Amino acid sequence: MIKITYFPVDQKPVKSDVIIVLSGGLGRLETAYDLYMAGYSNHIMLSNSNSDIFKYELEKLKIPKNILIDEPKATSTYTNATYTLKLMEKYHYKSAIVVSSNYHMGRVKLAYERALGNKQVKLVYVASYGSSLDSADYKKENSNLEIEEPLKYVGYLLGLYKWIDL
Repeated sequence: MIKITYFPVDQKPVKSDVIIVLSGGLGRLETAYDLYMAGYSNHIMLSNSNSDIFKYELEKLKIPKNILIDEPKATSTYTNATYTLKLMEKYHYKSAIVVSSNYHMGRVKLAYERALGNKQVKLVYVASYGSSLDSADYKKENSNLEIEEPLKYVGYLLGLYKWIDL
């Protein structure tokens, strides 16, 4: 939690080809949609688009389906990065805003930097700080994040994502 508190990754959004939102946290899609509505991009890419949280938020927020690009295969933060970067290549996108929860952004940035290699893509990382939607069950389920996220970050620093889903 020290890393998250004192070294947060949260950049100012800039107009981009696509907004990439990673599944796993309530409020991420809401933040991405707010960025879309503010004119930062015309498209939102859902990484791990089959997630229950995305289904919940899509229904509650009434986001139009025609602005969405689905990426259904990701199972970890690193595969979020690799699969969305492949889709960016497919669509010839050169810039993206990457949205995830504030506590998760350090690991997201690290995963994308490693997955990028020498690709010439401009990424900006915008943190979500929660949701206006109420989901007590989700909040209860994820009460162990203060311990889990720093451990996963260390796993990413060690490169363990190459062998296990973190």
